[in-house]
Amino acid sequence: MYPHRKQASRHRKATPARSALFYASLVFSAFLSAAALRMPALHWLAWVSLLPLFQAIRTLRPALAAMAGGLWGFCLFGFAAVGAAPVIAPTVLSLILLTAMPAFYCGIGARVTRWIGFNPFVLGLGWVGVELAIRPLGMPLGLLAGTQSGSALVQWGGRVLGYVFIAFLVAVANASLIALLSCTCWPIQARRFLADGPQAEVCRLGRPVFAVQRFTLRESFPRAPPRR
Repeated sequence: MYPHRKQASRHRKATPARSALFYASLVFSAFLSAAALRMPALHWLAWVSLLPLFQAIRTLRPALAAMAGGLWGFCLFGFAAVGAAPVIAPTVLSLILLTAMPAFYCGIGARVTRWIGFNPFVLGLGWVGVELAIRPLGMPLGLLAGTQSGSALVQWGGRVLGYVFIAFLVAVANASLIALLSCTCWPIQARRFLADGPQAEVCRLGRPVFAVQRFTLRESFPRAPPRR
């Protein structure tokens, strides 16, 4: 039914180099998240720093996605708890929670994705559970909302709606960006746009290509075939 997807899946087979690059991206993702926690001026990094984590949920089997989440959490602990001014308490409890909760989240997220498709809204709600589970760490703003301490607008929204809601927004933004980048339709639409011109393309489309509900409120993007 979708030959272009089947063909794409054949060319995405994992190789040692690709696997190493992907896991390196998880380490870099944790580094960016820790940088956003440490330096309020870099709060914007959090809106893109979770992309490899959600890509793991979208493409990997649950067990491997859980391993990817555990690696991310372990590296985040290392980057955020070590140094002259740690933002996360360098304790065994912190290490356990920051390793186990992202691992559990990614494993369950990959499992749910296999059932209903890649749904950023559902994944954002799931991240709220992570924020609640790591409360024993004593972080007043939690994890993702803590990365937004340098954003005046988000600070105001956090006071009004709660910092868990800010974490939800950051998670949904990252997952939606993965859904957008993973869409198999937009390169085709872009080629048609360039070939026929803007007016012809707008007339052809019956509804917006990037309608919000495509990325949040329904499972419009089925999971990618597991790579391994």
